[in-house]
Amino acid sequence: MQDLSMSEVLKDPLIRQMLRADKVSLGAFAVLLEKAAQERGRRFAAVDWEAFRSAAASTAQRYPSAE
Repeated sequence: MQDLSMSEVLKDPLIRQMLRADKVSLGAFAVLLEKAAQERGRRFAAVDWEAFRSAAASTAQRYPSAE
């Protein structure tokens, strides 16, 4: 199962029905999605990848695979 793109989400009939029921405009929802994507991008970019690789290597040494 793949995630929907933002344009697919905004076109989806079930999501539109839920927005109408919650009295949320399509424009307001689009802004919310855009802000969430930007925040997610910032958090993803802030990850210390060197520390992540180091921790992963350390874990792999302690728990070798059963190959």
